[in-house]
Amino acid sequence: MEEDTGSEETQPLPLQPQQTSWFSWWGNNNNNNNHKTDDLNMGNNDEDRSNETHNNETANNNNGWYAGLVSTVNALPIPSLRSHIQSVNVDDSTRYSQLDVEQIEFLENEAKSVILQHSHSWCWFEDLTKLDKDLQSWTERPGVASVYDTGSGRCPLPLPKYPMDTHPGYHVYIKNSLLLPQESPSEIYHTEPLRTKIATGFKDYYNFPNGNHLYLKESRDHLIKERKIIIISVVGWLPEKYEKLTLGEQRTAQYFSKKLAQSLKHESPSEILSLSFECPLDSKELNEVFDECTLLLRHWEHIFKDVEAIYFVGVYHSVPLIIPLAKYILSQNEKFKFDKKAYVGMLAIESCFQGYRFWDHSIDSSQTTDTDNITAENDYSKMQKNKERSLFQGLHKNEQDILSKIKNYRDIDSEESKLLQANLDWLLYNWDSFRLSMVGKLYDNFMTVTQKLAIDYFHPKIIRNVWVDGQYFDLDSRQPEELHLPDYIMKTPRFEYDLTIPDRRKFEISLIDNFLLTQNMGRQEFVSILKLISPFFISRSYNPNTVTPSLKKQRTATTKQWFQQMEAKWNTIEPTFEGNFSFNELPESISTIHNFLEYTQYLTMKSPELFQTYSEIYDDDLIFKNFIENTLLTRKPLTNKHLVVLRDNLNPTSILNTVNQYDLVWKFHESLCNFIKIKNVPIQDYPKCLHFTISLDSILWRTIYNDPKRFERNNKEAIHRLKQLLDAYQTWDPPTKGLVHLKNVLSVLSSYDSVRLLIEDIQT
Repeated sequence: MEEDTGSEETQPLPLQPQQTSWFSWWGNNNNNNNHKTDDLNMGNNDEDRSNETHNNETANNNNGWYAGLVSTVNALPIPSLRSHIQSVNVDDSTRYSQLDVEQIEFLENEAKSVILQHSHSWCWFEDLTKLDKDLQSWTERPGVASVYDTGSGRCPLPLPKYPMDTHPGYHVYIKNSLLLPQESPSEIYHTEPLRTKIATGFKDYYNFPNGNHLYLKESRDHLIKERKIIIISVVGWLPEKYEKLTLGEQRTAQYFSKKLAQSLKHESPSEILSLSFECPLDSKELNEVFDECTLLLRHWEHIFKDVEAIYFVGVYHSVPLIIPLAKYILSQNEKFKFDKKAYVGMLAIESCFQGYRFWDHSIDSSQTTDTDNITAENDYSKMQKNKERSLFQGLHKNEQDILSKIKNYRDIDSEESKLLQANLDWLLYNWDSFRLSMVGKLYDNFMTVTQKLAIDYFHPKIIRNVWVDGQYFDLDSRQPEELHLPDYIMKTPRFEYDLTIPDRRKFEISLIDNFLLTQNMGRQEFVSILKLISPFFISRSYNPNTVTPSLKKQRTATTKQWFQQMEAKWNTIEPTFEGNFSFNELPESISTIHNFLEYTQYLTMKSPELFQTYSEIYDDDLIFKNFIENTLLTRKPLTNKHLVVLRDNLNPTSILNTVNQYDLVWKFHESLCNFIKIKNVPIQDYPKCLHFTISLDSILWRTIYNDPKRFERNNKEAIHRLKQLLDAYQTWDPPTKGLVHLKNVLSVLSSYDSVRLLIEDIQT
């Protein structure tokens, strides 16, 4: 597909690996420093730059400033010898067109050097309006780079492609996951009836609690069709070992921008522009990085003119950065020349909003019978210090000091947390269309669900979701016959199928599903039970970098055996091609679903530099779809509300501590009693299914429409869900130490033969 980024621009060709056979088909068919602020609370008092780099009235045109820069750099001759210039004097009045070839080369080398060093923040601007769906072509598209504390920080540099190393080969998305408690707000919300509006107004007048959750808009059509959209994604760097032991892995900011842009194209906007920030949050204080980002942002103020929607994306420790960055932009909407009615959405993936603490259930076992609170507390503190020392091993003192502050967000009275609360409250209260979507992995080795989803932060505009990875149900896509997948013939790599969650795992999913749903319905009374049960879902086995040696050995042996089987099969049946194949046809030898799954994952293991499969939380476009709909389809509350930070004192230090177990049993009893009283619980499909998909572009959009029949003004659905939960417990057989212990703690459920007896008991 041709990209219209300049009047005479020539697109660079994607890199082609030196490989024949099926790669020919795959490739051919997929390639068609003076600025400082006192703090992060930026308002409308920033000075305008005296020598504005861009003309705000004309630069918004795609054929204007950006296209002119790109076409200019492409038209310049490439020097045959390395530049001998030692420095280039660049100030705010410097224009790119004024630079000669050697000066440009010097600035490019300077910028790329700083990017590789991870020493300063930098920004990548890109027009994604005509984004090709092929991931391989993403890194080959032109854009404009601006690196703090370099010449490009004052005079942005157009480059032929993204300057960071990313995977250049071929790819396929294999998704086997589930989003709880909904994959669209249309599943759990409805339009607000007139009588509810009247009741809300009455309650608000007399200062009674009201409007604890969102409602849907009357219409979902053409909300941003033919409108201008801006995506701002921010990723903070992490030391390699730290990243592996916590998040497992990250993606680049550019990747998030383009993933979101792919999903936004479904809404048919007229223009999609992106700003992707990469920041040294592992070596610099948050306020210093914020200053760097806002200085770089001044080059792009003109692109906000008449924007109709702004979407922010952040991961882990970059989420506390996008909060003040969003406030900085929105508080100056008049200066940036966009209306206060613009949609603003923020996606927080695996956020550190409520910090972290370390869990080790094998060490916890030594505290099972400990009745000495002082000794138990000392053991807990010692374990925390040892775990943190291991996490920071090999890091510089500065990195340790910076990264250790992330855990301070756990204390809602800490300096870090209070600053975040103030900025978030401003966004929630002052911007009607602002929505915060938070999502995190259910099965993790590091942070609990309640920490990732900031469960103590209460506001109707905060919508929470949990991402469930099907691989932890022993549903291995490398063994398609064991998944009972139909073995259809595919003409193109595109397949969808719903996999039933095994009976032995339905209880834990139903438990989280029901209690998390209450949070999106605005029910504060279920916060405590969620905080008590979430640590049981922590296990070292959920991260390949933290598994026990015995389990790692077992997995390695299983993988080796599978690879040997695939090697024997595919070494003799290499896919071949005759003639020119269109995008709609796969080679016969891999055209069945089973063969395709086997071959692509075998190839990923054999030649990872040439081929990759994507299946992580960052790759699931269902998350981006839900985020978009949360922002567009929900109506603002009738009355503005401030952020409420709950002071819940139930913070278990060990899942095996007898006091915590006692608290859990009684809190579970209380929560079930409260749950069956809830009216208007949405009727959803049961049991929940895992969505298994195969795709090259990852866009498999499933539209869910609002159905008034889902909602009944009684508690029948709540009671029905309790019955489902009780039935699921009888077949529950979890694999990890934490979940096995949770089953034992809740063993009282096994004594009930019917839901009627359970209801009678919890109501007495």
